Amino acid sequence: MIRAVRANRKGFHTANFEPGVNLILADRSTSAGDKDTTNALGKSTLIEIIDFCLGSNSSPGKGLRVDALQGWAFTLELSLVGQNVAVTRATDAPGFFAIEGPTDDWPVKPSPNKEGVIGLDAKKWRTVLAWALFGISDLASETTYKPSARSLLSYFVRSQAAAYNIPFKHFDNQKTWDIQVHNAFLLGLNWEKAATWQQLKDQKKALDALKQAIKTGAVDGELASLGELEAERLRLSTQLEREREALSNFRVLPQYREIEEQANALTSQIHGLVNANVVDRRRLDRYRETLENEDAPTENRLEQLYDEAGVTLPGAVKKTLAEARAFNAQIIANRREFIAGEITALETAIGDREAQVETLTNRRAEFLGALAGQGALEELTQLQDFHADTRLKVDELTNRIAQLRQMTTKADTIKVETVELKRATTLDYEERRAVWSQALSMFSEFSEGLYKLPGRLVIDIDDTGYKFDVEIDGSPSEGISKMKIFCYDLMLISFARQRGLGIDFLIHDSTIFDGVDPRQRAHALELAAAMSEKYGFQYICTLNTDMVPTDDFSGGFDFEPLVRLRLTDTDPSGSLLGFRY
Repeated sequence: MIRAVRANRKGFHTANFEPGVNLILADRSTSAGDKDTTNALGKSTLIEIIDFCLGSNSSPGKGLRVDALQGWAFTLELSLVGQNVAVTRATDAPGFFAIEGPTDDWPVKPSPNKEGVIGLDAKKWRTVLAWALFGISDLASETTYKPSARSLLSYFVRSQAAAYNIPFKHFDNQKTWDIQVHNAFLLGLNWEKAATWQQLKDQKKALDALKQAIKTGAVDGELASLGELEAERLRLSTQLEREREALSNFRVLPQYREIEEQANALTSQIHGLVNANVVDRRRLDRYRETLENEDAPTENRLEQLYDEAGVTLPGAVKKTLAEARAFNAQIIANRREFIAGEITALETAIGDREAQVETLTNRRAEFLGALAGQGALEELTQLQDFHADTRLKVDELTNRIAQLRQMTTKADTIKVETVELKRATTLDYEERRAVWSQALSMFSEFSEGLYKLPGRLVIDIDDTGYKFDVEIDGSPSEGISKMKIFCYDLMLISFARQRGLGIDFLIHDSTIFDGVDPRQRAHALELAAAMSEKYGFQYICTLNTDMVPTDDFSGGFDFEPLVRLRLTDTDPSGSLLGFRY
């Protein structure tokens, strides 16, 4: 239990605590002005100091590590495993915890620091707290996902505003595995099942990340099916074999380039001859067509036209027409003789070229025959490069196929292991029924004590692990939400004491009663008093005086003896630290 909180400065108001309910009140004095407030008197700071001494994380510029508190050191007096000890932590040196008192039975023994002060570093102090308060040793599990003293303590010392939103969380961004592991531990469930669940989630997440990396190109590969990859590997393997055979039959010819150039020159000559023949054949076709279609004019055609028109040509005109016909006939004869000569010349030229093409083609065939199956050294090198590239592709495909098979097998294994884990967890859940059912009964009892109707603490198991929920009948409101947390926390400390754990204190800020009806506030404080006496723990709560439901307490319940410290707003010295900042 916590016995006292003190500091190294005279203005600090030391707080002493007793078993049972301990109230820290912030009084509003009659002389206080309208602008005075009880919100800065140090109620939350007291809880923060307790948490600070219990090894909470501390960042420069936040919490107690601010300029106004430089040089301050806070001391927490408490009982651990039946021995009274005091732990002191300074804001200027938060990594060291000075220890006073008997520590012979501790799993980690305090040792002097550079200044000769006996104490522990933060990690070792948390190890002691895990052992003393929760019976946990560092060897409890090799997994990363295991209960820690700090996370467990955060359910019994809710020091942050976010800790008063959901019973199963003590900060907003708390990870699912953290929620499952620590609540399972506190409820008597098998927390190692929750840890295994997270390990399977990690494996699945890693597979999904690899697939996404392949998809986005961050990792070489492709998201093809196994069948598609096998088909591509077969195609490349066939190509690889063809290339291998070509390499084995390849012969290097020293004069390869010279012969290749000669063959190319012959090819150019052949192309020139063939092109010339094409042009001449077109001319030949036109000449032949001209001979076939060109006829001499019909004699007496002009006279026939005049006769048809009823006109008689004079004799002199007829003599002139006869001379013209003779001249025209001579011209046609000359033209036909010329065309015939051109045709003969073209046919001769075409025949000569065809003979040359045949000769050149035969010579080129000899050169190509010499090149067949052989090549230049650079061609061999190029063919070897192609072969090596194909082999690399085949090897990459083979590795990718093996990787895909592993990924598929691993995904299937994760599914099978998840199903098996769910089955094993359900079986274990049933085997532990006698344990966790006590926690459910306590929550039902405590909620009924506040609202006359029993609430429900629900534990489910689905494909992602443990699921927790609390239900209290009534219209949704801030007050009921806060009382869900109160009942859950009161159940946790009562259940922990019943199970024999060392944790024996529960601490709430006044936030726990925000929006809560005065009658429920009274019932809650009376219930805390009854349960702390029954199970042997300490309940510490900070309140503003105007939040104390004095008119709603049961007869015989006197809250005044439970007040351990009063903070006032008459002047700064009335605050916890003796000044305000």
